[in-house]
Amino acid sequence: MGAIAAAAISWAPDLHAQDIFPSRPIKIVVGAGAGGSSDITARLVGQQLSTLLGQPVLIENKGGAAGTLSMQHVVRSPPDGHTLVWVGNSVMTMAPYLYKNPGYDVKTLVPVSLAVTSSFVLVASPTLGANNLKEMIAHAKANPGKLSFGSSGVNSSMHLLGELFKTEAGFDALHIPYKGGAESANAIMGGNIHFVFDALSSELPLIHSGKLKALAVTSPMRDKSLPDVPTMAELGLPAMTTEVFFGLVAPPGTPEPIVARLAEAMKQALSDPGLRERLEKSGTKPQSSTPQEFRALVDKEGARFQALIKAKGIAAE
Repeated sequence: MGAIAAAAISWAPDLHAQDIFPSRPIKIVVGAGAGGSSDITARLVGQQLSTLLGQPVLIENKGGAAGTLSMQHVVRSPPDGHTLVWVGNSVMTMAPYLYKNPGYDVKTLVPVSLAVTSSFVLVASPTLGANNLKEMIAHAKANPGKLSFGSSGVNSSMHLLGELFKTEAGFDALHIPYKGGAESANAIMGGNIHFVFDALSSELPLIHSGKLKALAVTSPMRDKSLPDVPTMAELGLPAMTTEVFFGLVAPPGTPEPIVARLAEAMKQALSDPGLRERLEKSGTKPQSSTPQEFRALVDKEGARFQALIKAKGIAAE
């Protein structure tokens, strides 16, 4: 009887936290500037979460260091569910294996739910004059070191994909980091850089308007938003196959009942037809998950990029 009472007492704080959660506005930290794919998806989902949870959901942009600054901020936040972080490939599956000390331990973070997936797309400036990937690579090899590519920051997913592309295709190009995906898009449209790997959701309007040319997607299958654009695997570069993901993560030690409440809210939000339509129009695929499923995805992709970084000798800049 004493053991049962002790067990009941040990669970009481978590159950109480679940009963009153959320008791104030929720902050979702985004590790990139406004206007990029990470920011756009976080704001769309955040609006729906606010309705479901009955509290304002505020988006705080904390860019820098390829998103790791946002992670460092959140791991120091109280584990009460009121401060969360919107994560993507870079901070969950790449940075932990690039930096000796990224400022956080990805294994201690608490996954809540996956939110969306999307393809990365390789876009080139129309001024480059390449109509397809073969022509671009030929031009790059004929002009060694004269091409440049942009990213949302040093060691971001955009940067690593560019480095991997150079290795797989056998040419050299200069990396120019920016503070976010929106800035790199402006740079390529302005002719300051020649190509970029970015989430399809960020570049789709510019591709459809003819301002940028899509040469390939990194997804396993062609994306229905760009059915005429081949995959990297189709073009002989299977090592470039990967997808963008974004999702919601809580600080280490967040009680399971609060995580469960947030995960259920994410499931409901991403089932809303209006939100799904807005996300799909932006070039992403809505996809909720359980916390366990999200952890499995992070572990799987993390192991893949850890092996890739080691095999290619990619080092943090």
